[in-house]
Amino acid sequence: MEHIRYIKKPSLTMYPGICVKSDTVLAFRSKTTEQTLENLVFHSVTRLKGENYDSTYDTTIYLKEGDILIYEDEEQGYFKPAERLVTIKEAAEELECIKDLG
Repeated sequence: MEHIRYIKKPSLTMYPGICVKSDTVLAFRSKTTEQTLENLVFHSVTRLKGENYDSTYDTTIYLKEGDILIYEDEEQGYFKPAERLVTIKEAAEELECIKDLG
């Protein structure tokens, strides 16, 4: 019996975002979130209030050139994804390399 090679179906979900360069400057502000990016340092402060709780998340991320920040929405702002994301062109190039293997 000949085995067929399978891969996980590529995601077609697209995310808006930016690719960080050394001179990228960003300032974002909403009701709950304040974010800045300068000199490859991304700083985010989110304040949430609910019934019986107040939360403040103060995060600093030291980025490097080529890191990606995804824009979540007009209230949450940007975040650095845990998984590796690529452009559509890069994904197509990778799939093109393996198309004859299966």
